[in-house]
Amino acid sequence: MKIPLVLTLSFCSATAFAALGGAPSMPVPRVLSGSAAAASATAPAASFTESTRTLESGTQLHEWVNAAGTVFAIAWSGPYLPDLREQLGTHFQALTDAQQQRSGSRSRVSVQQPDLVIVSGGRMGAFEGRAWIPSLLPAGFDTAAIK
Repeated sequence: MKIPLVLTLSFCSATAFAALGGAPSMPVPRVLSGSAAAASATAPAASFTESTRTLESGTQLHEWVNAAGTVFAIAWSGPYLPDLREQLGTHFQALTDAQQQRSGSRSRVSVQQPDLVIVSGGRMGAFEGRAWIPSLLPAGFDTAAIK
C-alpha cells in the first residue's frame, strides 16, 4: 500500500508556521531545526512572540506573532531565498508587482504601502529581507527589531 506524499509529509511535520498576516496553522516542510524551538517572548508581559527556524538550505526564518496569534512580521537571511509565496501569503503579489516596476537596482526590491512593508535583497549566496503589516504591530513595537 502506497501512502501519498502529501499525507506522508503532513505526518512528518508537527511544526506550525503562518504566512504574513495569518494565524499559525500550516505545517512547515523543509525545517531542519528550530520549529518553534526558539519561540520566546521578549519581555515578561510581551504582547508578541518571536520564533526562529532554520531551513535545510541554511536560510533562517524569523516570525513575530502578536497576542491574537497573527503573524505581523517576518524576516529571512541566508544563502537561498525561502519560498516567499509561502512566507508572504496573500501579500506575495505586492512583491511581484514591485519587482516588475523597479528601476535601477536588480538586487533590492521594496514595497512601501500604508498597510504593508516588504524589503528584500541580496545576491547569490547572501539573501535577506523583512516584511511587516503596520496595523498589526503591537503597541510600542520597534520595526528596527525585524532583522
